[in-house]
Amino acid sequence: MAVAKLYRISNGVGLPGYSALSALADLLTIARNSPRIYDGALDKVLEVFNLQHGTVRIFNPTTGELELMSHRGFPVDYSEKYGTINIGDRSSGKVVRTRGPVLWDNIQTDSSCSYIYLRKEGINSLVGVPLLAREGVIGTITVASLKRGRFREQEIQLLAAMGRIIGITIENARLFATLKNNVDDLTKLTLRLEESDGIKDRLLSVISHELRTPVTVILGNVEILMDGIFGKVNEKQRDSLLTVRRSGAGLLFQVENAIDVSQLEAGAVSVYPDPFTMQHIRDQLMEMFEDEVRQKKLNLQWEIGSTMRQLFSDRGKLVKVFRNLIDNAIKFTEKGSITVRVSGPSEGGMVQCAVEDTGIGIPADRFSVIFDPFHQMDSSHTRLYGGMGLGLRNVKRTLELLGGGIEVDSAVGKGSTFRFWFLAESRRPE
Repeated sequence: MAVAKLYRISNGVGLPGYSALSALADLLTIARNSPRIYDGALDKVLEVFNLQHGTVRIFNPTTGELELMSHRGFPVDYSEKYGTINIGDRSSGKVVRTRGPVLWDNIQTDSSCSYIYLRKEGINSLVGVPLLAREGVIGTITVASLKRGRFREQEIQLLAAMGRIIGITIENARLFATLKNNVDDLTKLTLRLEESDGIKDRLLSVISHELRTPVTVILGNVEILMDGIFGKVNEKQRDSLLTVRRSGAGLLFQVENAIDVSQLEAGAVSVYPDPFTMQHIRDQLMEMFEDEVRQKKLNLQWEIGSTMRQLFSDRGKLVKVFRNLIDNAIKFTEKGSITVRVSGPSEGGMVQCAVEDTGIGIPADRFSVIFDPFHQMDSSHTRLYGGMGLGLRNVKRTLELLGGGIEVDSAVGKGSTFRFWFLAESRRPE
């Protein structure tokens, strides 16, 4: 009896797979309109595998459902019956829950398979993989065949790799739409010039395409290479890939700070709270900064109070707050340690936090301006340490959105402490 199988990606995709990935990346990098991406991605995947049936679904974190964005080979009433599905249901939901490929290879005769609609259409084999972007699973792509046992392990690996590229490209399209909606404010913020159509168009093109789009495609393919999908990676190759990933992630981080600030200044940001613990954020950031901390021989440590309970706030925005502050601490600290402290909630429902470093410190006369956009202590720091001077502005505006605030205490040559706070429980947007 055939049942739904979970697959772990291993080595083995050869040159044909690489050619297919290259073609898909070329196609999707050009497309900026989301509907075109969904349809174009599905059509290309079906072409590569010589199939007629498939679906693309996108996860809606607000409703907890997978929404059907494109389908091929199924009758017109398919979108009415299965336009949205819960992540606890069906194979697409299982792909999201397991974050990996799921295979059914004998639907017609497998008594454990309840997909009556698929049986009616003559479907016998089905495989689904996650669409992966930087922050996790954003959706699924599923393809199906009338043949039993149609999908071999190598094909499942190739489809999983394609899912990564499609996920990155969908994320790029969302970014393009965001930039287009907020381009006026972004232009004012980054150029401080009079608005003009020529400046707006050039800025939009540079950030969305010339910077963000190729960087995300590069990072996606670096991850694929490091996973060994195209063959075993030796130590020297891995070191080079880590350097590419680290540099690309840094550039991406700066671009995203500019986008976040433009949205916050325009009042175009909502809060989407979910339950989580500070241990989850700590683990995510420790993994994120592992390479940088090791390279600079610094000690990054967390102190989370024993009274800390589960929080209900916008986890994604808080991760960016902590990431910006820790990134600054690492950047301006050559030796010693960075300590992150979290305690509370207080009687007023506030979580109290601090990021403390043993770095170069900040002059007292700069305390009032370091949260302004594009601020650096002086031009030499811009050249030596890099950055656009938007990270602290992003932190301040995000914390205000979450019902909190931030202040700084520092001494030149001794280090800095950024103390901040936010509501332990936020309300969902109505």
